[in-house]
Amino acid sequence: MADLRTALQDALGPIYRVEREVRPVGACRMFVALQAGSGPALLVKVLPGELSLALDTALLERELLMLADRLSTPPLVPPRGSGRAGAFVYHSRAFVEGTTLRAWLARNGELPLRRAVEILRDILTALAHAHAAHIAHGDLKPENVLLTEGHTLVADTGIVGAVERSLPRGTPGVVAGALCAATYVAPERRAPGSKNGAAAAAPADDMFAVGVLVHEMLTGRPPAPESEPLEEVRSVPQWLAELERRCLAPDPGERWRDGGAALAAMS
Repeated sequence: MADLRTALQDALGPIYRVEREVRPVGACRMFVALQAGSGPALLVKVLPGELSLALDTALLERELLMLADRLSTPPLVPPRGSGRAGAFVYHSRAFVEGTTLRAWLARNGELPLRRAVEILRDILTALAHAHAAHIAHGDLKPENVLLTEGHTLVADTGIVGAVERSLPRGTPGVVAGALCAATYVAPERRAPGSKNGAAAAAPADDMFAVGVLVHEMLTGRPPAPESEPLEEVRSVPQWLAELERRCLAPDPGERWRDGGAALAAMS
């Protein structure tokens, strides 16, 4: 709706000009904003209305500044900041030229093995940096994997946790339900009535999402309960089939403990 774009322009101006709206991700609307002159562009993600109304925007800004300081190492894309545009809260990051893994898979289906391994290595490198800083991604999915010239970048690391910590106490599970895609959420977090679903995201949750991404990159679709083992669908190295299987283990204690451990298994 035009009112949101106008409110966003009022919040970002005069330094940035809202240029266009891009394809939304789930319930979040997204806009590209250009800096006056030749400065870098921003990708601005507007959170859903019900979530926005409950957020403490000053606390969210402090949380994102902390993330920006601790997630400044490539291939991570750190957040830039946040604010309120009318009734909606937004957060921003640098706009990255290229495409998302989601868009690539939708256009082309499964990836060549070599390319899938390259992307996997970059994803695990990003997670290794984040996990070493004691930050779980919390919302790893193809929309947050950015494919650019010769590189793979990971965006929105820690955003779910930052938003959760900026809400009033006693609202467990609200953020994951509003922002996360259930396919990539670990089973112990999406089970009805699960205590883990109300807990902060952990590296084990990210590792489950990695397993889903591996399967999706190599078969063109996420794994399902009736899915055949990866090595029966596609010719892959044994280490890759084992990495995927361990990431998708129903018991979080059987998964790779973090991105660094899974990355070491690729060496």
